[in-house]
Amino acid sequence: MTSTRHSLSVVHVVVTDAFAGVERYVVDVAGALAARGHRVHTIGGDPVRMRAELPDTVSVHRARTLVAAARAVASTRDVDLVHVHMTTAEGAAWLAHPFHPVPVIATRHFARQRGSSPVARALASVTSRVITCDIAISRFVADTIDGPSVLIANGVAPRPQAPLAAPSVVMLQRLEPEKAPAIGLEAFARSGLGDRGWRLTVAGTGQLRADLERRARTWGVADSTEFAGYVADTDGLLEGASIVLAPGHLDGFGLSVVEAMAHGVPVVAARGGGHLETLGPDGLLFPPGDVGGAADALRRLADDPVLRLSVGATLRRRQQRAFSLPRHIDRLEALYRAVLGEAGAPGGHFDPTHFPDPPEAQEPVAPSGPADTVSR
Repeated sequence: MTSTRHSLSVVHVVVTDAFAGVERYVVDVAGALAARGHRVHTIGGDPVRMRAELPDTVSVHRARTLVAAARAVASTRDVDLVHVHMTTAEGAAWLAHPFHPVPVIATRHFARQRGSSPVARALASVTSRVITCDIAISRFVADTIDGPSVLIANGVAPRPQAPLAAPSVVMLQRLEPEKAPAIGLEAFARSGLGDRGWRLTVAGTGQLRADLERRARTWGVADSTEFAGYVADTDGLLEGASIVLAPGHLDGFGLSVVEAMAHGVPVVAARGGGHLETLGPDGLLFPPGDVGGAADALRRLADDPVLRLSVGATLRRRQQRAFSLPRHIDRLEALYRAVLGEAGAPGGHFDPTHFPDPPEAQEPVAPSGPADTVSR
């Protein structure tokens, strides 16, 4: 182990060849750690996008399978710790651990237990034994998963304030059932904004796209809805938005929501999951599945430019205060050093319950009752 007080060597592992929310998180964190002088390796993710997004000082390794990722982890040298993302990456760290016996930290990005099937859960119960510490990205995730964890809310880099002038609603997410995109599409249709010159951009890919396109035709909003598919320039998309719509209520954190907050774009979101923490009392929240409530919130923002600016500015200040990337990296560095210090001591064992809660844990949380959108 080569750790010094000022510099660490860290491997981030995600076993995919994609570039979605988790891979974007790895890019943001790896780049920020490298900018602070740490030596960082990334394993997994779309290698072209990862390389394009990361500085040259960060090494990028392709690994879209468990075995490839395990080999890549085992082949790295002079590493202080391995930081894994999602269950397959945990399996890769477990396979590599006999050859690379350093602490393993796992970020829990989703509010569910390890493994998506009985067999996967059985395997995860074994592979997770090498993990020194779990990180929960929100209190919602921490309360859902088994065992102790350290709460480190995600953070994003600062962005300029969006003008909020274009008649544009954006839904930026995977098109999968747990994200409830049909609720968002129906809310836009019921709001009537399409008939008033507003457009909905649905950015993302997933199994529900064809069904959503059919629904858009059925609900009469096909001409005012664009299915943009995967969008690489999410900052450009959000810069041109006036409202972001997040209809799912099970998001562990909601990275696109916090990115919208960074741009000062008002957010209409389902009242649940990580939205209660990220938006707190400052977003426009509707009960999960309440299409009418979502449509009402969209109309209120569309009808009132002053309200859009007020809500957006409040959310931007909240993001800068509680969900900034520098704050996230500060806390991550502190955890890395605590793990290395305690795990490296004779007989040492890291106790997550002794790591202090973050300041953002004191941020106001939106009420979880049945009320409709917030009143202003």
